[in-house]
Amino acid sequence: MSEVATVVTGWGITIFVIATYSIWVVSRGKAIGQELGIGEMEQLDPRKDAGATTDL
Repeated sequence: MSEVATVVTGWGITIFVIATYSIWVVSRGKAIGQELGIGEMEQLDPRKDAGATTDL
């Protein structure tokens, strides 16, 4: 294997490992967040629009 092929293979493996680890970290963070109830979207009642103003 030439030096160029070795470097390309090394970079390819490195990028694959980093991408895989990043995906695992994000998915693990989401799982932990769900367990703790962090980041849940609250269902908003459209009849209670807190941002609406009636100043005329």
